[in-house]
Amino acid sequence: MGAPHAYSHKTGDGTVKSGPGILHEAHLAAGSDAATAIVYDNTAASGTVICKLTAGANGSDRYAPPGGVSFGAGIHVALTGTGPTASFAYD
Repeated sequence: MGAPHAYSHKTGDGTVKSGPGILHEAHLAAGSDAATAIVYDNTAASGTVICKLTAGANGSDRYAPPGGVSFGAGIHVALTGTGPTASFAYD
C-alpha cells in the first residue's frame, strides 16, 4: 500500500471527507486544556465511531491502524477543548 494521498487539518467540528475511503492516521494536538476528538464514519457527528482520541493540556494522541481502516460515508470529527487541532491522512 502506498502513502496517503490527502491530508487535512481541523480546528473545530467538521467533515474531513465525504464518501468512502481509507483512514491511515488521525492525530490530535490539544491546546491549553484537555481535548478529545471523536472521529465518525459519517458526514455528521453521529453513526459509527472510527476512533476516539484524548490528550491532556498541550499533549497529543494518535490513531494509526496498520493498513488503515475503511470508511463508507466519510470522515467527520467532533472536537472538544480549547485550541485543539486534529490532523488526518487518508485516501
